[in-house]
Amino acid sequence: MLNDEYTPDLEQDDNQDQDVEATESDDTDSDNTDWKAEAERSKAEALKYKAILDRNKNKPQKENDRKSDDFGYDVKAYLKSSGIQANEFDFVKQELKQAGLKDIDALLDNDYFKSRLEKHRAITRTAEATPKGTRNGGVPTDSVDYWMTKDMKDVPQDMRIKVVEAREAKERSKGVFYNS
Repeated sequence: MLNDEYTPDLEQDDNQDQDVEATESDDTDSDNTDWKAEAERSKAEALKYKAILDRNKNKPQKENDRKSDDFGYDVKAYLKSSGIQANEFDFVKQELKQAGLKDIDALLDNDYFKSRLEKHRAITRTAEATPKGTRNGGVPTDSVDYWMTKDMKDVPQDMRIKVVEAREAKERSKGVFYNS
């Protein structure tokens, strides 16, 4: 029997195989613990980011975030160079939404928009030229002098106290004689 012979080389190879298996099992154990630790860290990090996200959902947005629909400096500069004044930007934005356009060029070339812009400008000029708070005779309607001559039931609620005080002051300052 040839196989019954004892060879030290074979025994040495068997020991080496066992040593390799032992170190592989040690590496696997350390790999398992590394993997588990990494999974735990990853899970903890995910929970941390989820908590931050939940906190940020409840925070009110900053003023800058709310103005995202406003024109940027580039669009404002283009509009100014096209003859649109700064006080007309809101009108242009409104017309852009109504027309359903996304391109400023298309809006500015539109004849309908041009006529609406001229109408808006005419209304704005008229509103600026009209004196505020006056009626016939040029006396402001928000003054006490205007309401002193009116019947008390016609005087607005917020002006009544001032009108009564002014009438009393006028009565006190009146002299006994007709020319004083």
